[in-house]
Amino acid sequence: MRTADIIAEALLDWKVEVIFGLPGDGINGFIEALRRRKDKIKFILVRHEESAAFMACAYAKYTGKIGVCVATSGPGAIHLLNGLYDAKMDNTPVLAITGTTYSDLMNSNYQQDVNLLQLFSDVTVYNNMINRPEHAEMTVDIACRSALSLRGVSHLTIPIDVQELKLKGEYSRHNVAGHTSDFYTNITVPERGLIEKAANILNSGKKVVILAGQGALDAGDEVVQVAEKLAAPIVKALLGKAVIPDDHPLSIGGLGLLGTEPATDAMSEADTLFMIGTSFPYIDYLPKPGHARGIQIDIKPINIGLRYPVEIGLVGDSKLVLSELLPLLQEKKDEVDREFLKSKQKEMINWNKLMKEQSSRTDKPIKPQAIADAVSEFLEDTAIISVGRCVWDTGNRISLLLMIDYIITHELCHFVIKGS
Repeated sequence: MRTADIIAEALLDWKVEVIFGLPGDGINGFIEALRRRKDKIKFILVRHEESAAFMACAYAKYTGKIGVCVATSGPGAIHLLNGLYDAKMDNTPVLAITGTTYSDLMNSNYQQDVNLLQLFSDVTVYNNMINRPEHAEMTVDIACRSALSLRGVSHLTIPIDVQELKLKGEYSRHNVAGHTSDFYTNITVPERGLIEKAANILNSGKKVVILAGQGALDAGDEVVQVAEKLAAPIVKALLGKAVIPDDHPLSIGGLGLLGTEPATDAMSEADTLFMIGTSFPYIDYLPKPGHARGIQIDIKPINIGLRYPVEIGLVGDSKLVLSELLPLLQEKKDEVDREFLKSKQKEMINWNKLMKEQSSRTDKPIKPQAIADAVSEFLEDTAIISVGRCVWDTGNRISLLLMIDYIITHELCHFVIKGS
């Protein structure tokens, strides 16, 4: 097989079903490999490489799978960066594949000869050039494994001529064909002693607040069970909006500029903060250091204590860690112990009344709350809405509309409203 074919087959091993991109001279060898596998991998043609990166990022967020985008050499590859930084900042697994100039013309100021490895070094968790067919399978495996396990961006660039080279089996003596695999798992649980210490702190809290992020998306049931035991209101970071429904009795909305007043009040009154799968960036909305004891669960060790001083950091999968933690938590049944939660629930009822009043106003010009309320009545409870900043921002508007076009084409939603 050619290098391009090896890469495509390796992506199939990683269950890649959709790739977003734009053809070009520098990547056409790989595009041809995709064309020959069009019954296995769906190629979504975009009109701008930036859209491909944003769409791959959105695909990864919506499906939980790795998102893949493709661009040609030079300017085409450069255009991916904006969308890839979105993936980096939101800890989203994305693989970017780019073409680059001929291997014997690198650093000779040839057409579109850009040092892509240097250019992509800041945005990636894995960044490599495939230099021969024997190098391809191993490199794709490591790139996909890195993106998924480290929750970030991997980048592979392939010289034009290398894409067409055929496998001869001439491996170096320290390399063995097929020695990597597509196996990956993020199942991790911290040691029992740490979980017990965390349980003791949570049990001693009188005003516990849970802050849930995207790391808790698969642990909604466990988050609810913990909150019920601890009589703790649940505040959601933006990427954790789908952890539990907005109208759940334990939810008091989001936090920050787009948050609710009850959530802000809860943070200022809390004596214990339990962060689950989030490295919430707006630290000025969190309790002041020293005002609340901190417990945090995160799959990435680097995120522990990043935003708030914590006494116990539990590195692992949120669902598994919470399952281990639940039997150790003491249920707060007394009215006094549940007063903090009840007070926030009452505040949330009043907040929702205020939001309803604002969304039913008939001012001219029309208020955005009225639009959101009207659309919400027609949407399914599980609907996902993609929103982009459109004012004087052509790039984002194009990206949003292309993403919407993909969603409609693949019947991921029933209808879409397009606005200016």
